[in-house]
Amino acid sequence: MKIAIDGPAASGKSTVAREVSLKLGIPYLESGLAYRAFGYLILKAKGRVDKVLWEDLKPLLGSVEIVPKVGTTEVLVEGVRVEGLIHTEDIGRLASLVGSVPEFREEINRYFRRVIGGSQVVVEGRDAGTHIIPEADLKVFLTASPEERARRRVIQLKERGIDADYEEVLKEIIERDRRDMGRERYPFRPAPDAVIIDTTGKGVEEVIEEVIRLAKEHT
Repeated sequence: MKIAIDGPAASGKSTVAREVSLKLGIPYLESGLAYRAFGYLILKAKGRVDKVLWEDLKPLLGSVEIVPKVGTTEVLVEGVRVEGLIHTEDIGRLASLVGSVPEFREEINRYFRRVIGGSQVVVEGRDAGTHIIPEADLKVFLTASPEERARRRVIQLKERGIDADYEEVLKEIIERDRRDMGRERYPFRPAPDAVIIDTTGKGVEEVIEEVIRLAKEHT
């Protein structure tokens, strides 16, 4: 079975996808980690920049390896695992800039499809149901209000020991939504056949069970 779970930043899609992977025993591909890994490489090479070009990214291809496993996605940069290093807001902002480069999206989506092949998988992230596994048995699009998503992101960051200001996080989420939805190519939107779930005010277990129920209905 192939399941695509998409949604805007801090909509809960990573937590839900990871738990669905664990409950169903299906490998989990968190596609956004690839964008963060390349953002991490850009930050190391160029510092905080306001624009990322294909010319910046093309030489870095091959430096990042994504390995889907049940309940987790391993990310290796030049052979070293970096999942614990790439969840800062600076890298998140750069990940969005990386994602705005259409040539990169095309290349990374081809890479994801090679990694998945014919295997069962839970794919989470932008393009999951539209371009990575458009043949998915189930497509879910999670959403929530910007204020709810900012609140969740601040909690996530503080749990990792990262100080975060709610107003700054909310501003970045709204800006990222605007940037992602306004892309001329690969604009951010649900797949036409996705089931849309508004998670505002819902507990994570409630959303997980809803997705599991939908998955069983599609088997």
